[in-house]
Amino acid sequence: MGKTSLWRIPRDHFRTLRNARSGKVWVWDYSTQIGIPVALGIAAWFFGFRMTSVDHGVSGISIVSGLLFAVVVFLFQLRTALPDNPLLTKDDLVLVDEVMFNCLWAILWGLLVVFYLVLCGTAGWIADPALDVGPGTATIARILSSIAIAASSHLLVVLAMCLKRIHRAYERIAIGRP
Repeated sequence: MGKTSLWRIPRDHFRTLRNARSGKVWVWDYSTQIGIPVALGIAAWFFGFRMTSVDHGVSGISIVSGLLFAVVVFLFQLRTALPDNPLLTKDDLVLVDEVMFNCLWAILWGLLVVFYLVLCGTAGWIADPALDVGPGTATIARILSSIAIAASSHLLVVLAMCLKRIHRAYERIAIGRP
């Protein structure tokens, strides 16, 4: 793979969707990560949801993705220091690795969603209904809005998983709670 290949990021993220005790694929995690966002996108379509602006979404997702870069830097520093700690187990190191993989996926997905929203907004595909130029314009805007809802919902679920795992890593590593 080339220097710009990012294929390992989604692979590593989705490999974390396993039961911690058994190591088996955890269907509930996949349902939450993929099923709920898709269901929200479909619901947005059926309820006729239509975005009229992408500005706030672009701003919010960009800020969160930028802040996650700082979290990833801290996780990298933490991970390089942890192997020297005799009080930590292999499971503690795996948990930090999983947090890193989830945060990297959240950053990449956030950047992709921002790109999608900027493209849709700049091209005028998602715009104020007063700017509709034909009967198909509203349908296209609804479809693109539904995709944006699904993609943004997936990002929200991934961020929630990041928070949950950071909390668990803090419990295990900093507090020593099993």
